[in-house]
Amino acid sequence: MEPYIGTWSFVESDNFDAYLKAMAIPLPLRKLANLTSPTVTITKEDSGKFSLRTDAVVRSVTVVFKLGEQIDDETTVDFRKVKSTFTIDKEGQLVWTSLDIKSGITTVVKRRVDPDGIMYVTMEAKGVVATAKFKRL
Repeated sequence: MEPYIGTWSFVESDNFDAYLKAMAIPLPLRKLANLTSPTVTITKEDSGKFSLRTDAVVRSVTVVFKLGEQIDDETTVDFRKVKSTFTIDKEGQLVWTSLDIKSGITTVVKRRVDPDGIMYVTMEAKGVVATAKFKRL
């Protein structure tokens, strides 16, 4: 988890609206999401837990997690209620897998940090893939 700890500023994204649409996010929320430049802060908490705070200007959310343990009641930035799990995959990526309780749509977000201090994010829902790039502050 060490490479991920820190504050990350949004740089750019690709295919984000199509990804949000695949998650059944309503048009007004998609438009708002496409106007924001979120900041992500990942910190180490006590007893082996971590927190991931997403500050999307209009709304901020924080999720506290322990790698490999399911969270049954997470609320996302776009107000979805999900069950989620954070893991580290064999490539060292931080993987967030969530199941939307209402729609049944599964979302997988993978983060990887390059030595140059850039965090690359791949987001997938219903076969639609979007990417984003963040720089360490």
